Amino acid sequence: MGLFRRKQETLNEQLLREAGLDPAQTLGDTAPAPEQQPEPSQPPPLDRAFGSDALPHRLALGPRDWDATTAVQAPGLAGDRIEFTTIPNGDVIVSQESGDADLSPLADAVEQRVSPPYRATAVRQEGTLWGVGAKRIRVEQIPFPQGERLQLSKNGEDREFRVDSEPSHAPVPPELERVGEPLGDSFYVETERIDGDLWEVKVSAL
Repeated sequence: MGLFRRKQETLNEQLLREAGLDPAQTLGDTAPAPEQQPEPSQPPPLDRAFGSDALPHRLALGPRDWDATTAVQAPGLAGDRIEFTTIPNGDVIVSQESGDADLSPLADAVEQRVSPPYRATAVRQEGTLWGVGAKRIRVEQIPFPQGERLQLSKNGEDREFRVDSEPSHAPVPPELERVGEPLGDSFYVETERIDGDLWEVKVSAL
């Protein structure tokens, strides 16, 4: 088990914090901001029948959606949903959590079945019982300060580079192109930032 750290705050969050303001509230707000709903691209809430005796009834994603699933008792965790990524050296990057409790019980339970790197989603079942699903991922270090999502499509001499789904004229990071080169002259690479220069990478042939 490596170190736990939270995903780097955005520039706006940093400026608000340094100004002594609550990043979770906008100017003039007196009540906490409503809870943000998961984006469509995120795993759906784990609240449908799992179809397996191995897990509680509120786990939503079936065996094909995860490489490993488990249930674990984890007292002291706040909220109902936690998302984290464990990188190859064992450090855990927390992307969604209420509070800052130790997530070791969740990570330890997952790593009895899956070794890092992986992404994991945990959803509270009842009381201190959590259902956890984990998916193996590929992680690469790609120095690129812009955006949260990179896409590179190459077909022979034709190449298209996108940052956050928008066409970009920025130089393509050589590390990104090298990811696809083993597949030949035609490939598609998509990455999602984990934290800093660490990216989750998916690559396929065209």
